[in-house]
Amino acid sequence: MNKICYYLIFLVLLFSLPGYTQTLVWEENFNVPPQGWTLEGNWAFQGGNMSMYYFPVVINYDFSAISPEIVIPENAGELTISQYLDVFQYSVTTEVCAISILFDGGETILWIWDLASGNWGVSGGEEISFSLADFSGQTIQVRIRSWGPTTDAWWGCYVYSMKISAFIENELCAQEVTGPNNIIPGVTGTWDVVVKNVGMQPQSGFEVKLFSYKTGEEFGSLICEDTLYSGETTSIGFDWTFGSPHNTCLYGVVILAGDEFPANNKTKGHFLRVEPEIEYQVLLWDFDNGIETIQNPETGQLEQPDVSLKKALDDAGITYNPVFNLPASIDEYDIIVITMGCYCLI
Repeated sequence: MNKICYYLIFLVLLFSLPGYTQTLVWEENFNVPPQGWTLEGNWAFQGGNMSMYYFPVVINYDFSAISPEIVIPENAGELTISQYLDVFQYSVTTEVCAISILFDGGETILWIWDLASGNWGVSGGEEISFSLADFSGQTIQVRIRSWGPTTDAWWGCYVYSMKISAFIENELCAQEVTGPNNIIPGVTGTWDVVVKNVGMQPQSGFEVKLFSYKTGEEFGSLICEDTLYSGETTSIGFDWTFGSPHNTCLYGVVILAGDEFPANNKTKGHFLRVEPEIEYQVLLWDFDNGIETIQNPETGQLEQPDVSLKKALDDAGITYNPVFNLPASIDEYDIIVITMGCYCLI
């Protein structure tokens, strides 16, 4: 076997491995209703997903959900959709569901499912992926369409997320900041900026920085001389001592000369509470009526009021005593947090 054959086999194996060294260039998780979508008929955003329900029942329907325009980079990778098709078998005849790409006045169908074949996927979402190689460098829209004699053939078509990737030669991603969420003044803490090589080429000599959102202060800058190969992850540690109590978020930045996709070079914020050196006791009195009334902005799901309060206290490293009934004496507590919920008063 000659060198050309070996090279061709390598390329086939490399580009056939799902998710291998692909950079995420577009993503939608529907946790909150996104902008720019066109929804027809029974399509709606609700419950942390995009879905089409059977109700109201429509005869001879043809309903689509169409994404905003998406610019696909060169060397496009895959479109991955997490979905669940829940079919009402007793009413199915010839109803169909399809996924297609709209581009420059044309349309290419990537996948089609006859509802007579039954359900597809699992509740909560199962991923299905399609190559976007034919759309490299183009502007597209993703279309999910269902049509047929009656929407009563459905229980529901649920779309939980969509993401588009690309094969990029030189690309680093600043993934997250890890470390303590709570510290007292004068004590040195260590926070790591996690960096992943999601490009095709090995990288070294890149710079990593750590910042505070509150003050804009740069806590440190380090050059990573080690070689980070495609698909590998490294953690760059920073030590810092805070001088006064306050709340902030830390974020990391990676700087690579020739980085071809800078949109992911900055991490999300890592909450940090610099705690005052005083003793205090916290009581969390969960005094609501057990109804989920608060929408979690990260998941789109409704939660009881105490859920987000507990998360905020936990993230801040604050110890608290959760109760459903107010103690006979509250003298020992310095802070009392109460959830009241929704009540009907006459």
